[in-house]
Amino acid sequence: MQVKVDPEEIKRIKAEIEALEREKKGIQERLDQLQKELNIWIQKRDEKNNEVRQLREKAREYKSKRDEINQQIQELKKNREDINAKLDLLYQEAMEYRAKRDEYRQLRRLKMPKEKIEERIEKLEWELQTNPTTPEREKQIVDQIQVLATELEILQQAERFHKKLQETRKKIESLKRARRAMGMEIQKLANQSQQFHEQMLKAYQQADEIKKEADEYHQKVVELREKMIEIRRELREVERKIFEFDQKHKELIAYKMVAKMRSKKDATFERAVEALEKFKRGEKLTLDELLLLQRYNLV
Repeated sequence: MQVKVDPEEIKRIKAEIEALEREKKGIQERLDQLQKELNIWIQKRDEKNNEVRQLREKAREYKSKRDEINQQIQELKKNREDINAKLDLLYQEAMEYRAKRDEYRQLRRLKMPKEKIEERIEKLEWELQTNPTTPEREKQIVDQIQVLATELEILQQAERFHKKLQETRKKIESLKRARRAMGMEIQKLANQSQQFHEQMLKAYQQADEIKKEADEYHQKVVELREKMIEIRRELREVERKIFEFDQKHKELIAYKMVAKMRSKKDATFERAVEALEKFKRGEKLTLDELLLLQRYNLV
């Protein structure tokens, strides 16, 4: 097959290829520049996300400490409630002891202290045992001893309930001190809990604010990647055109060489041209035909 090759067409195609190569270079430079910019935004985003992770971890630590303290507070409050229950019982006991003491005190008839009463009973008993007396005097002494003994018993009972009252009051004061100490400890722990709670909220708030920045940086990353996808499409289109023009250029050069060799009436070259035509049609070539194509640089 005789194909006429226009030298100007070869020049035009070569110029197209050179222009496309320049365009390809420009596109690649744009991609490289966008990749650098993308890397910067990715680094910024990752740094912010790392800050967010650290702050949220810190917030979880604050929350754990706050909850641990709150648990201690609940245990102390339960202990305080137990103390209040014990105090209620002790207050009731104290009222009963005081009532009993006052009841016995009201039964007293003599305004004599315990020591005087005991001393008086001892004297009367001594007189009864050592001095000869008339029946009337003996009866009088016995009656006095009975009155004094009754008074002493009343006084001893009053003192016994008074002693119990004092012991109960001491228990009450001890429990009240323990309750006050618990109250102070509860307040102290509550302040610590509040501090950790505020630190937790602050850390979460800071994390949310920084997360917004990270999201903005991520959006920039997404936009740049989408832009780079479009530019890569442009690059592939330019590369496709370069390939097509390059194939056309090679084809014209081959035809030019064919024409040149035919002008020299080279029979061997004619066979190489026939092999090239078979190759283009997709037909199977012999080893000799392949060697001819390589010899004349037709493939």
